[in-house]
Amino acid sequence: MKIDDDSKPSPTRVVIATLAALQLTACASAATVTLDQAIKELAPDYRVRTPATGAASLGRRLLGDQPETNACFDGDQGTAAPSWSMVTLRYGDVLDGRLSADFGGALEVAPAAGASSERSASVTLTDLVESRLSAVYLNASGACTGLFGEAGTSYVKVLTRAIRAGTIEVAAEQSTTAALSIDAAALGGASVSASSSSGRKLQGASLFFADYPECFSVVYDKKDCAGSAVGPGNACDLDACSFNVAALDTSGASWAGKLSCEGGAALDLGGALGAWGEAQKMAPGVTYNVRVLPGAWLGTVNIDLRRWVTRSESPDKCAAPASAPHPG
Repeated sequence: MKIDDDSKPSPTRVVIATLAALQLTACASAATVTLDQAIKELAPDYRVRTPATGAASLGRRLLGDQPETNACFDGDQGTAAPSWSMVTLRYGDVLDGRLSADFGGALEVAPAAGASSERSASVTLTDLVESRLSAVYLNASGACTGLFGEAGTSYVKVLTRAIRAGTIEVAAEQSTTAALSIDAAALGGASVSASSSSGRKLQGASLFFADYPECFSVVYDKKDCAGSAVGPGNACDLDACSFNVAALDTSGASWAGKLSCEGGAALDLGGALGAWGEAQKMAPGVTYNVRVLPGAWLGTVNIDLRRWVTRSESPDKCAAPASAPHPG
């Protein structure tokens, strides 16, 4: 499901435009309308974030329904205004656990709410913005270097879009309102807050309540160049790029070299012997990483050159949980 900026109608615009009507549904009925119900009914391709948090989690791979700890994918970051203006949720009883399940510690209910006979509340989310990644690639550095360690193709779901609310407004009967609080510290350093006998309002928040996973293929390949001589003219080649170690400092256990690719892209690199360096994006969706180890002979090194190519795929490729690499 994609949010397009052009005027051409799309299934995404048709679906998410109906979110504007959610506030009318919630206000017209006393029935509970939770975050999970709203997102699943009106934007089923999005994942509801419960509890909603101040972090977008963009670039994380999904394993089942849970994102990994590390954001191993990256891309060009941007924002776009959603096609709806607000989402209003209704809770018939703030003590039945549903409000807490949706918002965790961001919205807290004190025990004093139990004295209210009403105990209902509505939560309105406005100032909505979609954060997103485009031109996605695998950032194969650090812990992510070994994410795909077998030659072949893997299909993965990656979180590339997240909807953020900048303003949170809670409305309730007076005694219930007195027991409700919004934790600004948990919401990215909110800037303006206000309260009255009938509600609480927080502006400048960073509350991510829904995100969207896209399907990608990751093709992994590697080249081992053992006993490569240090100096010009001794390159280790992998597809459109080649790597050369220009200088070796055996006393300091470090090296300096260059990664060069067809089309003119070239980067001066350096690092410690035996350690992975920072992954380098050499073309859209294409990253390389290199590790240099001492060679068996003086003036030689063993080069471990790796490449990952990330491409967008149709959702059916990722219908099953994240697949293991396989030849292809």
